[in-house]
Amino acid sequence: MLGQGCCRAVLARGPCAEVTRCSCGHIHLAVGPVTLRLEEDVLRALGHTLVEAIQQLGVPHEAEASEPAPAAHGAPTSGWKQ
Repeated sequence: MLGQGCCRAVLARGPCAEVTRCSCGHIHLAVGPVTLRLEEDVLRALGHTLVEAIQQLGVPHEAEASEPAPAAHGAPTSGWKQ
């Protein structure tokens, strides 16, 4: 539900996702029935992570297994908020 006076502008739209910016400053990432409300720096960090994951899709599974897995606590240090 949008707050009073809020309106959203579409930043990007694809076949499975949409990104909008609310007039109150939040970024909304909608993927199917799920919408995440993010701050701009978190959206940027997520974008970098997704690009890295897409690049790794081309790496054979054997090469992935030889690299150490990132720590589970590896949340961005730039003010990650839930």
